[in-house]
Amino acid sequence: MNNVKISLAGDLGSGKSTVGKILAPLFGAEIYSTGTIQRNIALQMGMSTLELNRYMETHPEIDGMIDDGLRALEKEEKNLIIDSRMAWHFVPSSFSVYMAAAPRISAERILAAGRESEHFSSVEEAETRIAERRQSEMLRYSQLYGVNIKDLENYNYVVDTSFITPQTAAEHIAAHYKKFAAGETFARYELCPARLLPTGAEEGGPAFYEEGGRFYIAGGEREIAESIRGGARLIACRRAAKPAGADYAPARAAAWEKQTGIRLFGAPGREN
Repeated sequence: MNNVKISLAGDLGSGKSTVGKILAPLFGAEIYSTGTIQRNIALQMGMSTLELNRYMETHPEIDGMIDDGLRALEKEEKNLIIDSRMAWHFVPSSFSVYMAAAPRISAERILAAGRESEHFSSVEEAETRIAERRQSEMLRYSQLYGVNIKDLENYNYVVDTSFITPQTAAEHIAAHYKKFAAGETFARYELCPARLLPTGAEEGGPAFYEEGGRFYIAGGEREIAESIRGGARLIACRRAAKPAGADYAPARAAAWEKQTGIRLFGAPGREN
C-alpha cells in the first residue's frame, strides 16, 4: 500500500494546523509544518512573521533550507500530513489541498490565536497585515519558483473553511483523499454558501468564478439555492469562466438572501 501524503496549503488563518492535527491520527501520520518552522525562525531572529517574510525576499537561503526539507519528503516511506504553502510543488505525489477562508474570518481567527510571532491590536490591523504578508509570500514564491500559490488550479481539492468547523473540514478532506487514492472522481471545489454571490447564472450545474477575491456563481444557481435551503454547509461545484450576462447587484443579493434564508458574507459594498 502506498504511503498517505496529504499536503495542506491555504489562506492564513484557514485552520491548516488544527485540521492537520485532526487528520494525523485518522491516517496514522506524522505532521510536518513549515509554518511552525518559519514562526520559530522569526522568534529566534526577533522578528514578526511579516518582517521575516520581507527579509526572506532578499535572503533566499532561508527558503532554500525550508524547501530542501520539503523535497526530501517526496521519498519518505511514511504517512505524512504536510502543512506547507509549497508542498503541492515539492511533494507532487501528495494529495494537495487548498483551504480557503474569507479575509475577515482569517483575521479574527489569527487575532484570537494570540501567536507570539503575530501581534495585532485589532481585527482591522490583522486583516491588513495578513494581506501584506500574503503579498510578500506570493512575490517571493513567484520570483524563486515562477509559481502562483493563489492559483486554485494547482491543487487537487479546494475547501472553503470560512463557516465550517475544523472537524468538518478534516472529514471532507479525508473523504476526498480516499476517493483520490481509489482513482474515483470527486468535486474539486467545495465552497461555503455564504460566500457564493448570485449573478443570475442558471445554466449548467453548480459552478463559480473568482473575481477580486470573491466567489460568484457561474452556473446552476437554482440547484445551489435548493442545496442551501436543504441545509448544505458546503456547495460542491466546478470552476468556470465568467458567463456572458452574469451580473451581481445588491438588489439581486437581497432577493437571494430572501429566497435561500442565508446571509451573504463579503458582498461588495457591504460591511459584515
